[in-house]
Amino acid sequence: MNLTKSMRQNKADKIFLKLLKRVRSGKTTTKDVELLMSLHFGKLSEKKKKEIMEKATYVFANKEPMRVHNMEKLKETQSETNPVARISAISTDTSGLKYKGRSSHFKKDDLPFVTTICRGAKVQVTGRNLEPSWGLYNVSVGTIVEIIYNKGENPLDGTLPQYVIVDFPQYCGPIWSEKNPKWVPIPIVKQKCEKGCCEMSFLPLTLAFAKTGHTFQGQSVGKGHPIPVIIVQPGSRRFEGNCPGLFYVFLSRATDIGSEEDRSTSAIFFHTEDMNNDRITDLLLGADGKEYKKVQKRRKWVRFLEKHKYEITITKKEKKSLIKWATNTRISKETLQNIVDDGSWRQSNELNY
Repeated sequence: MNLTKSMRQNKADKIFLKLLKRVRSGKTTTKDVELLMSLHFGKLSEKKKKEIMEKATYVFANKEPMRVHNMEKLKETQSETNPVARISAISTDTSGLKYKGRSSHFKKDDLPFVTTICRGAKVQVTGRNLEPSWGLYNVSVGTIVEIIYNKGENPLDGTLPQYVIVDFPQYCGPIWSEKNPKWVPIPIVKQKCEKGCCEMSFLPLTLAFAKTGHTFQGQSVGKGHPIPVIIVQPGSRRFEGNCPGLFYVFLSRATDIGSEEDRSTSAIFFHTEDMNNDRITDLLLGADGKEYKKVQKRRKWVRFLEKHKYEITITKKEKKSLIKWATNTRISKETLQNIVDDGSWRQSNELNY
């Protein structure tokens, strides 16, 4: 599939669409640089900064500043009457022995083996597509309402909660609480290792006051979306060379960038000293004026893909027939359950729930 159009942005915003096209190619103009620098968070008034910070999600190029920001925001959110719960995963080996933490058969960054949260903390679904059609997909963002334990149990004794209630603005599934239709109870989930010999029970949530650019791909930001605005730390020019297209990923998350008269309504802002004229000029070139090696490799790969494009041969009639079949075909719950229980068609032993 060859993606050639920007679908997230307003088609009437020609200036933003043309800017995105040039950023994607790495060839920004002087006017582009001026426009992008007008989105520097430091150019806003203190009043505007405060308003935006209250609703913004921070996006970082690197993991470490993201981690630090998340912990700082958690510290601001917690209090004496709203303590932090440190929820550790529980692993079970082949003999049935249970122990806190991650089994060595699971990679460190694959799943959240420790979740640190409190009421009011911003979190995201992690390691699971719980129910995408209901808005509960991997990296869906919500806010912790309550952490529910059995009577007499708490995180200090290493016990896992029964479930955690999260307010997901984008949730559109069955209602759990009539008074609060966006509240969802997130349970503890289990997953076996690739070898199938051990199992880990964990809470599929992580802090999301901030994210990295790589985990933010696919998200839309702006009015009417769960995340109305982002504040981006774009990383250094060298970092862009190691991750070609990163700045485009950041910028293209936004549905709009405000107007020329008022950029304060933009869905994206940039901050830190990394956001400067040099950082966003000639995005494909290093300090020596030569193309980054990874940019050269990417171009070679794109040429290969274009040369080996698969042309869809389905006719309009066949397409219409397929859509009609998908729309009208119905199966019973019993048949569906038999298909789910069969398991022989699965590519792995991992379930979505």
